[in-house]
Amino acid sequence: MKQKSFSLAQLNVLLIVVSLIIFSIIFSFLLYFGLGVIQDSWHARQIAELHASVRNRLILLHQQYPKPTAQQMEEAFADFELDPTYLIVADSEGQILFSYRKTDRGVGRSRGLLVGMQEAHRWESVVSSDGEVLFRFNTHLPSFVEVEANALLLASSGQVLLWALAASLVVAAFTAYLVLLPLKRQSSHLAHALQRMAKGERSVSLEKQSVSEFDTIAQASLVLQQTLQHEEQLRNRWAMDIAHDLRTPLTVLKGQLEAVKDGVFSADEKRLDLLLKEIQRLEVLINGLSLLTRLESPEFILQKSEISLAYILETLKQRFETEAQKRGMQIRIPAQDAFILADSQLFSRALDNLLSNAIHYGHCDKPISLYVESDSQQQALRLYIENEGSIDPQFLPFIFDRLSRAENARSEDGSGLGLAIVQAIVNAHGWQITVESNEKTRFCLHFM
Repeated sequence: MKQKSFSLAQLNVLLIVVSLIIFSIIFSFLLYFGLGVIQDSWHARQIAELHASVRNRLILLHQQYPKPTAQQMEEAFADFELDPTYLIVADSEGQILFSYRKTDRGVGRSRGLLVGMQEAHRWESVVSSDGEVLFRFNTHLPSFVEVEANALLLASSGQVLLWALAASLVVAAFTAYLVLLPLKRQSSHLAHALQRMAKGERSVSLEKQSVSEFDTIAQASLVLQQTLQHEEQLRNRWAMDIAHDLRTPLTVLKGQLEAVKDGVFSADEKRLDLLLKEIQRLEVLINGLSLLTRLESPEFILQKSEISLAYILETLKQRFETEAQKRGMQIRIPAQDAFILADSQLFSRALDNLLSNAIHYGHCDKPISLYVESDSQQQALRLYIENEGSIDPQFLPFIFDRLSRAENARSEDGSGLGLAIVQAIVNAHGWQITVESNEKTRFCLHFM
């Protein structure tokens, strides 16, 4: 089942709406419980003030009239600043001395005088300094929401909050639309440009974007486009070079075999050697392409082990010494030993290619020097291969490209894959290789 996709504007508007809804739920939850706590705290303080006020008045009354009358009780509470639902005062024996109840029951939502008298746990005692119970009283103060004006205020506040939420939602959605409109244009332009690149167009231009993330994507896309263009050019050139290098020996083979078949040439030993040489040339090219493809595969795994450079370089010298002597060259290797962690077979192949190039393209009767830099633990840091002779400066930047050969090497045997294979081996190990060429040419393998 195909997953439905959403535009950037839709996702951002949805995010804003969902965020507002979550905020409203959390805010309402906190407001509801927060107001409840505030109301309970307010009511508790009011009750404490009410009880303290009643106690003070009764104590003062007792000091003036040890046995107060009903008239004196009414006078004591005539200017009472608090407004309870009801107030009942009795003596220590439970005889009611004074009672008060609001007449407007709709305002206070009074529970009734009888109910207050029956709720024994609501009775408070007024005690003298020597511990004698002077009076007992029972009172009730309406909670915040039991007052009709307060209830109306809370209801009105809730409606205002709902309208404010609705207005905020509309304003936020409209603002998000205005803000996201240019973002949508930029993202659409960027997506369209990437689609053109994906279809093979390599001349797509992208203007600088006002959003830094979009601008980063745009700049990266331009770099990617240039890289793809360069890779396509290399691939086309490589395909043409492969076709050329394969066509030459095949043409020779075909022409020689047709001539032998027609009786123009005889199949003597010299003719067979020529045919075998062309076949070997094809084999070298095909094997080189196969190795290069394998090295550049993401699934390729190196078989690493600790290698002694002294042993590797001595073996390398013995293998190429005869070939070097034919050109009057001497191969010099370092006396000290050093060690590296590498794939022995591939590392030897890389050194073979580098030394073979030094012998073929270096000046005759000049030495080829190999020397090593290592740390205090005899771990190799760098390996240099140096010979007399220079490389064309125009060719130097492309020296590691596949099938690349300088003009003076076009007529010589070789696949043009040697240094490309060296580069692939170096990359597979995570190393680096550099080349310098002036009067001398020096390749350097950086192991660290």
